[in-house]
Amino acid sequence: DGLLFYLVFEQQPEPQPQPVTLNSRKYTNRISLFLFVLHMFLAVTLVFFLVFKGVQGLIQESESNKRKEKNVLKYFLPQVEAASFMSIILAFIWQGAIRKWPTFMLHFILWFTFVVSLAAGILLICFQKPATDGVGVCFIAFAIGNGLYACWVSHRIKFCCKVLSLSLQPVSKFPDLSKPTYYVLGAGFLWISLWILAVIGALNFYFPPLVIIALVLSLAWTTEVMRNVVNITVSRVIALYYLRGMQSSTQFCFLRALTRNLGSACLGSLFVPAIEALRIVARGLNLLEREDEFMFCCAHCCLRVMESIFRNGNGWAYVQVNLSSQTNN
Repeated sequence: DGLLFYLVFEQQPEPQPQPVTLNSRKYTNRISLFLFVLHMFLAVTLVFFLVFKGVQGLIQESESNKRKEKNVLKYFLPQVEAASFMSIILAFIWQGAIRKWPTFMLHFILWFTFVVSLAAGILLICFQKPATDGVGVCFIAFAIGNGLYACWVSHRIKFCCKVLSLSLQPVSKFPDLSKPTYYVLGAGFLWISLWILAVIGALNFYFPPLVIIALVLSLAWTTEVMRNVVNITVSRVIALYYLRGMQSSTQFCFLRALTRNLGSACLGSLFVPAIEALRIVARGLNLLEREDEFMFCCAHCCLRVMESIFRNGNGWAYVQVNLSSQTNN
């Protein structure tokens, strides 16, 4: 009996553990992915229809409508196109500068934002118009906030520079890591060019303000998703390098972010900006909180609720999407 027990139970081959990889074939957040794809279909259809309406308005409409659309073409389209093109060039320069001089750029970003915002606010106030005065005051208030924040974090800058310098070291091992950024910027430039023409066409359609607001919301979600696709791509490349010691293909990670992980990017693009805005509110409440004042009695409760949200809903969620170990194919 003992020999039989040994032959039956002891000689059984030990089960081999299944390898754990990050190559699951499952799509993440299918509901948000479906909503984004449906939204893109409707947005593309609306944009091309409004472009057609804009061209039709320039050809067939009365002189008053033609004059209005021609003014938009003259005073709105070139400026936005130039601003988009300059933004792409500055994005390339900015990315290269941060990689090459991370310590200098961190100080430069903190104080340059303060100086530029203050200068823009003063310049707008000098125009002495009601609209520019209001925007100028907002810019000056924003500049003061940036200056106070720069002073507040001054004692953390040295540590932050060290962390940033160390975190950028693996980037040199992936020379094509910036290609997804270039692809996204190029696609964004083409899309915003069509979007501007659609705004012109909306002037020749029913309820122009509502249509333009819908176009703005669509553009905001689309650009946020494109940005987070790049975020997920870079996160996966660097995560595989740190966790596995492997140099993965940036192109494969980019294609995966556009397919398998696109649902996570769509979901996060809806909620993470709002959650990050609540973080600013939470910091303000933390500064205003006083236990001996009745008007701030709810601040502590609000802070606890916001902290529970921040724990799971923040920009690091995109990194977690790639770090979560899943079953093998």
